Amino acid sequence: MFKIFAYGTLQVPEVMRAVTGDLFPSQPARLNGYARYRIRNRVYPGLRREPGTFTDGVLYENVSASALKDLDAFEDDFYRRETVTVVTGTGIRTDAEVYIVPPAHYQLLIRRNWKLERFKETALHEFLAGWRRLSK
Repeated sequence: MFKIFAYGTLQVPEVMRAVTGDLFPSQPARLNGYARYRIRNRVYPGLRREPGTFTDGVLYENVSASALKDLDAFEDDFYRRETVTVVTGTGIRTDAEVYIVPPAHYQLLIRRNWKLERFKETALHEFLAGWRRLSK
C-alpha cells in the first residue's frame, strides 16, 4: 500500500475516483520545500523544489499498487514521481509519493499560484467530463 500527496486536481475526491475507481482515507498535509505553480495552457498545477516554501494538499493512504499504476498513467509525461516527507495536520511526518515537475521542465510553469477553489468553480465539471471520455 502507498501514500500519495495530492496538491492539484487529485485533491478532489471525484477526480481521484474517476482516475482510480476508488476513494482512499485522506487527511490534510503539507509538503515543505516545494512550491505549486500553474502550468502553461493547463487547468492543473505542478510542483517544483523551492527552499523556504510549502504546499498544502491532501495525503491519501492505503493506495493500492493498481491505483498507483492508474495515477502514473493519468499524470502527464513531464511529471516525475518521487518519495517525499510530508507533515500531516496533526504534525506527524510520513513518506508519500508525489508527482513533481523536474528542473528540465520548469519552463512549463507559470509563476502564478494555482487555486483549488478556482479550479472547482471554473474547470472541474469539464475536466471530469473530458477524463471520462478519454478513459472509455
